[in-house]
Amino acid sequence: MEFDQVIFCCEVIRKHLIVNKHYHLQLLQNKILIRENLEHIAKYEVVLNLKQQISWKIGENHKIKEFGIRYNNKLKWFKGISDQLEQLKQRISNKIFMTGISNFYSSHDQIGTGASCKVIMIKDYATQISYAAKCVSKEYIRKKKTSDRFDRLVNEIEILRTLKQHPNLIKLQELYEGENSYYLIFEYLEGETLHKFIKNRGHLLTEPIVRSILQQLLLGIRQCHQQNIIHRDMKLENVVLTKLNKIDNIKIIDFGLAIFNTPEIPFSICGTPGYIAPEILNYEENKYKSEKFIYTPQIDMFGIGAMLYRIMTREPLFNAEKTKELLHKNQKCLYTKRSITQYSSVLNLILQGLLEFNPKKRISADQALEILQSQSINQITQRNESTNNINQTEEFQIQTSTDVIQTPYLFPNRKIKTELAFLHSYHINEDRICQSGKSYLPSFSIRQSLDIEHDSLIEETERDQVLEL
Repeated sequence: MEFDQVIFCCEVIRKHLIVNKHYHLQLLQNKILIRENLEHIAKYEVVLNLKQQISWKIGENHKIKEFGIRYNNKLKWFKGISDQLEQLKQRISNKIFMTGISNFYSSHDQIGTGASCKVIMIKDYATQISYAAKCVSKEYIRKKKTSDRFDRLVNEIEILRTLKQHPNLIKLQELYEGENSYYLIFEYLEGETLHKFIKNRGHLLTEPIVRSILQQLLLGIRQCHQQNIIHRDMKLENVVLTKLNKIDNIKIIDFGLAIFNTPEIPFSICGTPGYIAPEILNYEENKYKSEKFIYTPQIDMFGIGAMLYRIMTREPLFNAEKTKELLHKNQKCLYTKRSITQYSSVLNLILQGLLEFNPKKRISADQALEILQSQSINQITQRNESTNNINQTEEFQIQTSTDVIQTPYLFPNRKIKTELAFLHSYHINEDRICQSGKSYLPSFSIRQSLDIEHDSLIEETERDQVLEL
């Protein structure tokens, strides 16, 4: 029997013309069972996946009074105790799409807009806490005849669901589905991107601040790698401060390109020029060799190395004016190798290890943290040399506003496609903004706050440009 797998249960009532029927509801890890008698098989079963929906009816004070499920193409409603139904909603909130987002949240400012989605601030009616809703257009997803776009959305959701709560990682709160949009709900974040934080300083950051930023980045990405997830787009724009101008808590965001670390993942070039691990850009030269390309967590470590270089020098890792030059330098890992004298030998040692061309020699998050926390650099260096890297209802009426981000970008997709003759996915970073070229609508990344008492999230419309080739 499945009784030992039950994680929540309650009694619900289904209205009938003559006599109302009482049912036992049992929540398991991956489904809801509703049965008249505990000794009988379930009459209703709802599988908790992204192809199913659950609906809610709200009473006074925005309390849940009923929930609905699809059965034989009809919506069946069940009444229950409000507090118990609220517990049910909380337990399934990121496992299944729910309908009726406007029953729970009021719509406020539009934070940003893109080719496939909008990001708006919403407020919980009951608590008045602000959240951010990433609203993905169904029209955009359906435009493509294949399921690629929906599969990417599902993959992003599955990865966000897999990530265990961590101070330096975004966390998915709830999922809703309306007639025209899918909604991903996150906490509202006040701070700016790490790119903007560094740019606004106008001077080099102090050693303690750099160490704090680096440690948080390493802890966050280590958590991903321990859960068999590769981010694939580590860059300054994908790290956000929880509070404005404060680096006490920063978060890694945007898992739109993330993958589970399995050999079955088909190869594609993806990431942001200037942050992409060289082994990815060298795929064309190596693809005819017998060894199949496999993504490893080390591509994230190179991205963090490029971020650290920018933090320590206020310069991009690869200086280039043209697309071809930048891609060539990135591919060959051609940058000025030097000791950055303003910072300690510990930070310089980590930087060198992260920017190692050979991914098998590139240091892991664990190794980088060990060096950062160690007082004896020589011992760590010797140990690393002897043990080469081991780890490898109704929808919101969203007001349309003018998209202020019309700055041209250096990398029009036709040009990149000419440089590399196969399909791939690029993100653009703010270092590559120029005054000529083609504009692209931005793709949005949601950022989440860990500060429970002051949840906040804000979206940067200036940053990520996704090129879909």
